[in-house]
Amino acid sequence: MSLQVWRKSAFILAIIGAIQFIILLGIAMVFYAGGNIVNPSAPGYSIWLNSWSDLGRTVAWSGKNNLTSQVLFSIAMVVWGISFVPSIQALPSLFSESKRGKLFTKIGSISAVICVVFLLINVFLFPVDLHPYLHGILAILGYLAFLIVEILFAIVMFWDDNYPNTRATCFLAVAIVIIIFLITNAAILQKTVSITFIIATVIVFSSAWKTTTQKES
Repeated sequence: MSLQVWRKSAFILAIIGAIQFIILLGIAMVFYAGGNIVNPSAPGYSIWLNSWSDLGRTVAWSGKNNLTSQVLFSIAMVVWGISFVPSIQALPSLFSESKRGKLFTKIGSISAVICVVFLLINVFLFPVDLHPYLHGILAILGYLAFLIVEILFAIVMFWDDNYPNTRATCFLAVAIVIIIFLITNAAILQKTVSITFIIATVIVFSSAWKTTTQKES
């Protein structure tokens, strides 16, 4: 497989990973066994009161088995993680060469790996109902690593005169929503982070795929 083909595949994978993420989590919401931190006996899943992590609980707030929701949540997270890292690593191929830009994208790429590692550890080893303290710490660290990725890549995009600023704005928007979420810890803002990221992913990586394809022509 040539480097260009690998990059295009990574860009497409990013879009697929983002879209399946929201679809599977949407289905997981339907199967969630009920309850939230405010009202454990509440039916179903509340986008206002339940976190994404609640979908990955082995036992829901209601005390009922949450296996179906947990499996869907785990699949969504794993596929997203697998798609996120290579797409971020492939993106710098579209930027102009500069030492400072290379440094920032390298740090950003490492941060993407760290983000996914924390994510997978939480999914498989520390469900929030079994290990709430460790889960919370790793979740915060994961979001901070995610934030670093978005900020550093946005900066490099803004620096690059040959790269559209609209794409940088997408990453910056995700970073801003992450910051607000980390400050407020509001469950609804966690969903806002995901929606903003999905929109940004489709815009940035569809453009990256198109640009890479045009370079081959």
